[in-house]
Amino acid sequence: MASAKSKRPPAPKFQAPIPNRHHLDRRAHVLASVPGEDDQLLTPSETASWLAVSPQWLSIGRHRGWGPPFERLTPKVVRYRRGSVRAWLAEREHRRTADYAASDSVSA
Repeated sequence: MASAKSKRPPAPKFQAPIPNRHHLDRRAHVLASVPGEDDQLLTPSETASWLAVSPQWLSIGRHRGWGPPFERLTPKVVRYRRGSVRAWLAEREHRRTADYAASDSVSA
């Protein structure tokens, strides 16, 4: 019979930090200017193609909370509203490098 001393507390789950920067930041203004209706719902594949990232990148962003906003239509169906992704890109847009560094220090 095992004693109470031999039981270890559960190991804490690894929580990855939310990144302050994405490689999309340099192209945010270009990506946000792509034509299309703001209410259009895009599949993860369409959104990934638009942003030039992988669908897995979007999935990781949904899971960890740093990707573009999404809508869950059913437990297995996720869509991205074009207007919400544009707004997310606009938040990431900077005019100069000093602005980029200033937003990092504010969020830290």
